[in-house]
Amino acid sequence: YLVQKGHLDPKDLWEMMTPLNVALALALVGLSNFMATWRWVILLRARGFSLRLRDGFGLYLIGIFFNFALPGSVGGDVVRGYYLVAENPERRLDAALSIVIDRVLGLYSFFMLSLVAVALDFEFVSTHEKIRWVALMCFLVFAGLTAFFTIVFSHRLSHLFGLGFFERRIPVLHRIVTGIHHFGQDRKVIALSILVSLLTQLVTCTFFYQLGVTSGETAITFNAVLFAVPMGFLITALPIAPAGIGVGQVAFAYLFQAYLQKETQFGANSITAFQLSTVAWAFIGAILYLRRKKPKELE
Repeated sequence: YLVQKGHLDPKDLWEMMTPLNVALALALVGLSNFMATWRWVILLRARGFSLRLRDGFGLYLIGIFFNFALPGSVGGDVVRGYYLVAENPERRLDAALSIVIDRVLGLYSFFMLSLVAVALDFEFVSTHEKIRWVALMCFLVFAGLTAFFTIVFSHRLSHLFGLGFFERRIPVLHRIVTGIHHFGQDRKVIALSILVSLLTQLVTCTFFYQLGVTSGETAITFNAVLFAVPMGFLITALPIAPAGIGVGQVAFAYLFQAYLQKETQFGANSITAFQLSTVAWAFIGAILYLRRKKPKELE
């Protein structure tokens, strides 16, 4: 459909697939996934889990495989969380919360980078209505997440804002809030997780910027990448299509066209290149899944 409508040109992708470009793409995507794994392991170790980085990377790759096997790009989070819970049945809540907090921190860093891009190019953003509305939404979500972290990571603030009232009446909520408090006790761990997350997203953005340089798209600046890529990945997380395929093409095409104020296929081509690179790592995840001893529910 995208090809027939002229939103995606496979010829452009094929021309960019030189051995050097493919190797660089695989390396950048692999590094991004490895650093994302590191962020997750940091959170787990802070709660006393003994998961090795190598084992965590294996679980993360299995999750990537299931991102393509299930709708949306968060289906893999459910699978790797299920493995972790199955291997640590006495730590079910902490295992599940580590997945949620890891994912939210990843989104948080994306919005942070978007706001940096807005600040660096504020004059341009303020003079374009569509971009201005996207920037405003980005700021509101960032502010909301900041308030959320500030409240839920603080025992005192959570009670001050009335969470204690609901906790006393809903036992499940009390266990969840208590578990989140435990993750937020060490501020250094949270700060390090956010820093690693920012570095991870910068590596991902470098992939898109490098693709712009390779394809000769001189209009693709790092500011444009910082603005469009985070919002595009947020949209692909919606559970509509496996790994956001199709949804991501439309989202990235619109965001880059809106920012650059011209018709361009770079958005659709770049996210397709990223997804193809991720598929290669997903194959490794599939092999690890088939070789791994599985809980009965996953067999």
